Amino acid sequence: MARDGLAAGVFLCSLLFISACQLRPMSAEGQAPPHDPPAACVCACPAPPPSAPVAPAQPAAPAETDVLRWSHDAIDAFDRGDAAALGAVLSVGFLQFEGGSPLTRDEELAMIARRKPGSPQIARRTWSNERVSLHEPYAVFIGEAKEHAAGNDVHGGSDYHGWYTLVWSREGDTYKLAFWSWKLAGAGAQRDFWNATLRGEGTGFNKEPNHLLVETVARLRPGTALDVAMGQGRNALYLASRGWKVTGVDFADEGVRLARDAAAARHLTLDAVNADLDKYDFGADKWDLVTFLYVPKRAGWIERAQPSVKRGGLFVLEFFHRGDGEAEGEGYASGELASLFKDGWEVLRDEVADATPDWAEDHATMVRFVARRK
Repeated sequence: MARDGLAAGVFLCSLLFISACQLRPMSAEGQAPPHDPPAACVCACPAPPPSAPVAPAQPAAPAETDVLRWSHDAIDAFDRGDAAALGAVLSVGFLQFEGGSPLTRDEELAMIARRKPGSPQIARRTWSNERVSLHEPYAVFIGEAKEHAAGNDVHGGSDYHGWYTLVWSREGDTYKLAFWSWKLAGAGAQRDFWNATLRGEGTGFNKEPNHLLVETVARLRPGTALDVAMGQGRNALYLASRGWKVTGVDFADEGVRLARDAAAARHLTLDAVNADLDKYDFGADKWDLVTFLYVPKRAGWIERAQPSVKRGGLFVLEFFHRGDGEAEGEGYASGELASLFKDGWEVLRDEVADATPDWAEDHATMVRFVARRK
């Protein structure tokens, strides 16, 4: 081993030193000749390697429970306007972003300092769906919170439903809060997305009536029609222009406004309803035609809509196909709709086709489905 070789070398060097420095030649008379004091012996033995510097010990990574506690405490400090407690955990480069302009550490603390003491912003908060991701030197907290605002009890208060994201970053032997954001959750977030989309700010979509709908109603006598999740009303307005008595329902108020404005501009009659489809009453034996054209797949919606179709009336659906291995909520698998309509319905069309969809993509595999109630 290397350590054995080094020890042997040191031992050999010691012997050479003794030989050279202590043993001297003798004269014939047995006297040591005069001489200068011996010089220090120089040995070419290898020097021992320098010791490696000892790295400072790194503090242990936080546990998930630590990150949860830090995050709750920071948000609570913000709620009660405790600038000292919050400032102690904010990173120098901290940013908060909840829409509008980001706030720096100094701006955040100055805003808190201007608040009236003893006036918390949130009276109650309930957490759910909390997640922590640990990846040195960062720790990320994401949590869904339902909150009730404080200081507005006269008018019943305000309720908020949103997602918090807090990013903690290691600074020396501790962690500091580097980033904070909040965004709407639940129906409010979806409504905002669709309002922006229907205004033309987001995903592109076909402004013309759906081709499957046009083909299906070409030979039908107009009657009552329900256009579910009508958006800006492209299909509802087409049906109205063909003489149908149309109700269009959507939870995006911007879509309802656009549909009403378009109907007025074209002198068409349209009952445009702004409603949450999870709570909407489809009715019973009410419609000659119900359309689900690019309606997001939601549990129970089709089953609730089926009894609302009159006998002899049609149910028309077009949406994305779900292939093997794809997530359940991404579309309809082959035969899935036929199974839903096997009792009391005649399936007129059930096809899977590669085509250009009306929404979001240049090319996709689509499901086109038409059934008549017996």
